[in-house]
Amino acid sequence: MKYFVDDDHWDVLGYSKQLREILPQFNKKTRKFLRKHSFHDGEVRSLEILNYSDRKKKDPTTIRMVIEQYEGGTYQIEWLNVRKFFMDYDIKRNTYGGKSKKIVFGGKRGLADWGYDEILPLTKKTWQHEIYLFSETTIIIQCRDIQIKKIKN
Repeated sequence: MKYFVDDDHWDVLGYSKQLREILPQFNKKTRKFLRKHSFHDGEVRSLEILNYSDRKKKDPTTIRMVIEQYEGGTYQIEWLNVRKFFMDYDIKRNTYGGKSKKIVFGGKRGLADWGYDEILPLTKKTWQHEIYLFSETTIIIQCRDIQIKKIKN
């Protein structure tokens, strides 16, 4: 992360400025969501990796996540033409803090809720979206496009 390094190092103003600069490069629904909302505290309902390989399409991989947002509604976010995907999920890290070994909600929440994220430009045609979940899972996706749409009120 560049702007949200840890609890003591958050550059909200810097990230807000950077996000305003890149918003015009996304479709209308994605721009609208990113301008007014976030997935913070939203529950990750599903995560899919789709591979549309027909041996002709460059970067045929798509990652799709469904998030139930805390403000209401369920959203789908898709990362298209994925070039890199990294996820370091380990349920044993999702504990009640300190030296506790007790897993939050008995492990029944899985990936848990969305903490915070950053979308950064890597090149003129490639994005990096870094997401930190409250289960202490980090997800890094490098892709050519990000699309967000509401799928349920």
